[in-house]
Amino acid sequence: MQIIDLTHEIKEGMPCFGARWHNPVKFEKMGTIEEVGRNTTKIIIGSHCGTHIDSPNHFIENGLTIDKIELNKLIGDVSIYNFTNLKMNECVTLEMLKKLNITEKVIFNFNWAEKFYISSQEFYNNYPYFSDEAIDYLIKKGVKLVGMDTPSPDDSRIKPLSIEDSKAHKKFLSKGVILIEYLNNLNSIVDNAGWKIIAMPLKLKNCDGSSARVCLIKEI
Repeated sequence: MQIIDLTHEIKEGMPCFGARWHNPVKFEKMGTIEEVGRNTTKIIIGSHCGTHIDSPNHFIENGLTIDKIELNKLIGDVSIYNFTNLKMNECVTLEMLKKLNITEKVIFNFNWAEKFYISSQEFYNNYPYFSDEAIDYLIKKGVKLVGMDTPSPDDSRIKPLSIEDSKAHKKFLSKGVILIEYLNNLNSIVDNAGWKIIAMPLKLKNCDGSSARVCLIKEI
């Protein structure tokens, strides 16, 4: 079986969304082998840091929380689409999607993951995004899961807390479409056909999202 890990490494100093309500990742030693015979670590991390899954509750009041998402939405056959030709701030349009065979679980490769290791400034700005018509089309086609190597399906030029803030998130999540953001290693895929996705968040009770280990598998 071929396995491709789509998960960014979690570590101190990693890029996190630059908003006042997002704390940086921090590791603190609670115990060491020398002191207490074992290593244990306290980890401080936000629910939307690194490779992670958004539940509807992230933006929808009383929406489904991460622990309530059915696993069949997170595991199974997935279609992978190459959108690496898109320029900065270019949107995925309805016309682009009409050329594709849309399935229930989809991943978009925008060739954005490498910017995660350059700087927050590079990663969180100017990435491709989804037009309103494209989102409506995906929802109409019955998509249940959308993965991407960018930090968001939204236009990065729209300011947080503005009237247009996170409208793509809200469109998807209000219809129960689960989002996976910050995917990695999509450029290592030679053949996009025949893959299954496994995306496993922590089972955090009543939480809006979770970091996740996400991988692709294929029989060889």
